[in-house]
Amino acid sequence: MIDIENVSKWYGDFQVLKDCTSQVTQKEVVVVCGPSGSGKSTLIKCVNGLEPVQQGRIVVDGADITAKGTDLTALRARIGMVFQHFELYPHMTVRENLCLAQEKVLKRSRDEAVSRAELFLDRVGLSEHIDKHPGQLSGGQQQRVAIARSLVMDPIVMLFDEPTSALDPEMINEV
Repeated sequence: MIDIENVSKWYGDFQVLKDCTSQVTQKEVVVVCGPSGSGKSTLIKCVNGLEPVQQGRIVVDGADITAKGTDLTALRARIGMVFQHFELYPHMTVRENLCLAQEKVLKRSRDEAVSRAELFLDRVGLSEHIDKHPGQLSGGQQQRVAIARSLVMDPIVMLFDEPTSALDPEMINEV
């Protein structure tokens, strides 16, 4: 599903990724551990095409993210990503946060988008919060909304940037 081949990335003179190579097969779970500033977040942003690499290549489900001409928007629609800071729209309810991309990107009907939002909110234990805004939720609840938001898109790959950092110990095991 993911092939990372000799990937290197710099921010100015600072090399954050050096000759990274790895493969992730379908249904495999891989955890990248390391100290703060070691490049973990940068690596997953590169896998999603949010950060360009200066050397090497990244292929996700047969699509070369590093090749010129790759439709990154279409590919990102198939890659779920839960950011470290959740990136929920604060002016939208949980329902609206979960339905927006389904309707705009996947062209789902409002009813289908709401149905899937309700299904995945139930799966993460937040059904009763569907009409709240992110600011009315705890950090752990916001993180679970962000997870549900990614899952409603039926991704082929899920990328998590510190997925358990704001969760209670009970929820960490579920994630």
